[in-house]
Amino acid sequence: MAIEQIKKIKEAEEEADELRRKATAEAKELRAGAEKKAQELLENARYEADCAYKKRIVKAEEEAKVAYEVTIHIAEKESRDIIANASVHLEDAAAIIVGRVVS
Repeated sequence: MAIEQIKKIKEAEEEADELRRKATAEAKELRAGAEKKAQELLENARYEADCAYKKRIVKAEEEAKVAYEVTIHIAEKESRDIIANASVHLEDAAAIIVGRVVS
């Protein structure tokens, strides 16, 4: 009878050891799967961040180009106005100089 109970205890211990091994193996598989999924999520986030960065750079370049064109247009108009005014004043200045030299 005691031998019988020792066998049952030994079988129960072996079953417990087997369950522990299976649980440890399953936990390792779950951890590996979670790590793989985390790595995929990280790579996806990096890719999306890179795409968003590139889109923002393109948008900023387009905005800068528009601002540049506006600034150039304004500067060209101001330059034409200055040249036009200078031409008018050049004739007046020449008349004053000629008037002083002649008198």
